[in-house]
Amino acid sequence: MNMNNLNIQYFVEGDDEKKLINTLKNQLGVIQTGKVQKLNVIENKITDNIIRTLKKGTVVVLVFDTDTQQTDLLNCNIAKLKACKFISKVITIPQVDNLEDELVRSCNIRKITELLNSRSKKDYKSDLIRVTNLDSKLKEHEFDINLFWSMQPGAPYQNIINESEIIKTVKK
Repeated sequence: MNMNNLNIQYFVEGDDEKKLINTLKNQLGVIQTGKVQKLNVIENKITDNIIRTLKKGTVVVLVFDTDTQQTDLLNCNIAKLKACKFISKVITIPQVDNLEDELVRSCNIRKITELLNSRSKKDYKSDLIRVTNLDSKLKEHEFDINLFWSMQPGAPYQNIINESEIIKTVKK
């Protein structure tokens, strides 16, 4: 699927994902550009009002953690989006198990606190949201887009395909 000139809408779990995705698309250029909106699709229903804000032909990208056992609402949201005639594609990107694990897997670090020299895992989240040179920090720790969002989740997410390759602009 040629992603150029398409409207892409990312729905992400939190402010940390929003910050990271904006960095990946704007500073590093390793994923497709698009709007990023915070909406936890594991815990929140995609309403008709949200769908009405999307332009015809939009590609919807759902980014979500897989560290909970809750899939019912996620499956409902995916089905609802796929039923919309004016949405051209729904792309699912499960984070195995969460954003921190994805970053540890794709950077040359042993634990998430090393990425931004955070004092604790709790501090890391606020550090990530505040940092102004996230792109430099990712490069410094040898971030590899091919390792990021590269795993297929286990149960109960095993039926949700990781389609991140579709939005990555740097091919293996």
